[in-house]
Amino acid sequence: MKIEHLETFLDLIETRNFQRTAERLNITQSTVSSRVRSLEEAIGASLFTRGRSGAELTPEGRKFENYALNIRLCWNLARQELGLPAGYENRLRIATQVSLWERIIKRWVVWLREQFPTTAIHVEADYSKSMISDLTFGALDIGVVYTPQYQPDVEYHHLFDEKFMMVSTRAASLDEIGVEDYVFVALSPYFVSQHSQLLPSLHLAPVSMGLSAMSVELLRTKGGAAYLPSDNAEALIAGGEFHPVEGAPVIEQPVFVTFLSRQRHRPMINQAIKGLRTIAVG
Repeated sequence: MKIEHLETFLDLIETRNFQRTAERLNITQSTVSSRVRSLEEAIGASLFTRGRSGAELTPEGRKFENYALNIRLCWNLARQELGLPAGYENRLRIATQVSLWERIIKRWVVWLREQFPTTAIHVEADYSKSMISDLTFGALDIGVVYTPQYQPDVEYHHLFDEKFMMVSTRAASLDEIGVEDYVFVALSPYFVSQHSQLLPSLHLAPVSMGLSAMSVELLRTKGGAAYLPSDNAEALIAGGEFHPVEGAPVIEQPVFVTFLSRQRHRPMINQAIKGLRTIAVG
């Protein structure tokens, strides 16, 4: 079995179309068919059925999808570990919640490069569920998450509470903010729960988003109000683009650092987390 056969299989899952996959992979449609056929022969099961609606996974194909994803991940990890740049001895893989990129990652990466000059740093911005999955599978060393998912061998330690404040494109008090003008930023289950308790009248806004930065661009276009990280909100207020909403409660979102328990005694992991704590509270 070849890795390009897996890549073709996984792309075909997305496109559900042999011709579209051929175009995306810059190969012929007959090559796509040949690769899928070779993969099916190696596995001993049919993976797709062709119909009017395109290529559909068989029950065996659906079962094989997770195995294919894990095999590809293992392959990519092996290539990373064995393909270190000249003069480098280790690799540290870190990730943070998407909305924390500006606050944490840039300064943390600079700090890590100074502390570990012979360590290559791989950085991702992702969501809690994906980071924890990567951590348990060995594709990540340290994650900064909003939502812990307790699993064996995974540790979580509280870093800080990120504060969110409501801002508006016009000067207004909370009782002047209507649901039609409000963009609900659903950052995490915890944030959603707190928002529901504190602001039940705005909880079912017709527009909701999973990322604060997206709401800023929408508000700039159409106007309205939304919760933003306090650092970001204060910068926008100082720039004259937005106004604080008088009477709106501050919502705090706990932030956690996570890593595998068996990694806790690795000096580099310990030192990297200490540096993260200093940066996070600074």
